[in-house]
Parts: sequence; structure tokens; C-alpha cells
Amino acid sequence: MSEAAVDTEEEKSGGGLIKIILIVVAVLLLMVATAVGTMFATGFFDEKPENEDPEVALQDLEAELEQTDEIVAGPGPKTAEIEQKFLISYYTFTDAFQVNLKSSKKVMQAKLGVSTYFDEDTMFQDEDGAKGWIPRHLVGIRASILKVLRNVSAEKIESESGEMEVLEEVRMVINEHLEKHEKTTSAPVEEVYFIELIVQ
Repeated sequence: MSEAAVDTEEEKSGGGLIKIILIVVAVLLLMVATAVGTMFATGFFDEKPENEDPEVALQDLEAELEQTDEIVAGPGPKTAEIEQKFLISYYTFTDAFQVNLKSSKKVMQAKLGVSTYFDEDTMFQDEDGAKGWIPRHLVGIRASILKVLRNVSAEKIESESGEMEVLEEVRMVINEHLEKHEKTTSAPVEEVYFIELIVQ
């Protein structure tokens, strides 16, 4: 075989190898380009919004489950204690209380008000067919208050500490009456006030 024929054969075999390598490299580049293009198209490189964060998504899912549990369980027992937390309501007794002071010729006339954190309608509503606790038990409550006031002396009501004691006693008898008849688990009346107080 001549030298020229050997060189031509080597060139052909060397050129074929280069072609194969170029084809493999081109295919690999095409595959990488396709993968990167797909990632861009699907938003792989985009910044994740907060709601797609796995922790946030888990918290949202837990919140939805809690809501579902509440819906399935239905509304719980309705109690005045839970209805309106931290919202204070006031009520003033329409008629004044008038009593003779203990061991004295003096007369005390007092107009009272009360405050509560219980639901206002539950405590004070005064409409036909829907009466709150105070209007429903007004006769008994007034009788209990008068009993306390009849045992107050002039000296006691004229001192600041004595006045506070009287108001606390009135609060206790109102709460005792409501707890007995309304079966409430806590004292509904938070505080009692003298709106007007005349001793003469």
C-alpha cells in the first residue's frame, strides 16, 4: 500500500471520530438547553411568593383544618360569659331606692347603676318577649338591695370606705340572686355605682 493511501485512510478514520464527538457534544448541549429552558418556563428560577413557602402553606392548611373542625362541630353552647369579652356595659335602675337609715331619723335616697362584661342584651334587654336577666328578676333584685340599704347607718354611708362597703354588699346580693336563678358560673355584675345619693 502506498503512503498516500494510508494517510487518506487515517484522515477518514480521524475525521469520523471527530464527527461522532461533535454529535455527542451537540446532543448534550441540546439536552442541557432543553432542561434549562423548561426550568425557566415553569418558573423554577422565579422568586417564590410567600404563599408558596412550604411553612406558610402548612400554616394555611392547619388554619383551614381548624375552621373545618369548627364547622363540623357546630356552634358550642352559648353563654353570656363568652359573648363579649372586655366590652363593658352599664345599666341604671329606673326607680330610686329610698330607705330610713339604721338607728337614725335620716332618710337615704339612692339611684344605682351597675356594670358588667357580660353581653348587654343578655343582662339588660327590656323588651316584651325578650327580657334580660336584670329586668326579668327586677323585683327580687330590688328587694335584696333594699334589705342591704335598710341596714346602713348614717355614719357608714357618710364615710368613703363605708360607701364602698355598701356598694360591694349590693353587688354581692345582685350576683347571688342572678347566680341562683340564671345558673351562671361567674359573677355577672362587675361593679355597682351610686348615680345619685341624698341623705337628709
